[in-house]
Amino acid sequence: MADDDGYGALRSRPVKHFGETLRSSKSSYRLKRHEYALPNKKNTLWRAREHYSEEAWDAEAWMYEDEDHRVYSDHFCELYRAAALQNFDANMAFFRQLSGGQFLETINAMLEQHPTMQRVTELSAWKCVEGVYVMVLDRYMQAYVGHAGNIRTRIMKHWSRTMDFDHLIFGAKETSVLPIDAFRALDTTRIFAVKTTRRQQLERRLVNDLPADFLLNRVPGGNGPTGGMFLPSEVKRRQLPIAPERSE
Repeated sequence: MADDDGYGALRSRPVKHFGETLRSSKSSYRLKRHEYALPNKKNTLWRAREHYSEEAWDAEAWMYEDEDHRVYSDHFCELYRAAALQNFDANMAFFRQLSGGQFLETINAMLEQHPTMQRVTELSAWKCVEGVYVMVLDRYMQAYVGHAGNIRTRIMKHWSRTMDFDHLIFGAKETSVLPIDAFRALDTTRIFAVKTTRRQQLERRLVNDLPADFLLNRVPGGNGPTGGMFLPSEVKRRQLPIAPERSE
């Protein structure tokens, strides 16, 4: 599903998508397994030593090649990448077992319940517009709900961002939802948006209303109870069909 080579050649030339010119980059314009989970040794989850007990700090020392725990070891990167690819394959297997008909009914029901939601054809029309957006990835039968003060800019960031290596797994490899920023621009086939200043409330409502099987959001909409952080019980998990690790 993710390794469709029909679009590989598009990397070498600019592509128009929702009226935007996509810049050429090292990554494809669609999600590809061989481009997923490329190791980066920088610890983007770093916390100072005083936040750990002596035992906890020492227990994690094997993961790093420096005393300050800012640079991952090659061994850790190897293990983490293997787990991330297992999670990737499990998510792809999960998508394949979903019903396309039910997914279409879900999106249509959302639009009926929220008649002010507009279909986006040109992202430029949503520049500097505050509101809520829904990115639809029909190939994967998934949707992602977000809110932003500038809808165009936020969606463009989703498309261009390189997901931090150590953020690929959110929880355990057996349950982690694939992150929206791992997908590429052409994976988004439809976009819906609505202008509103009550964007956090509407985002949360949509996230709560849409069936979990069809939703890529890893956490509830709106702000978490602790300043943007979410409780472990709020993190979305899926029971994924984990297969044995496949050789590269």
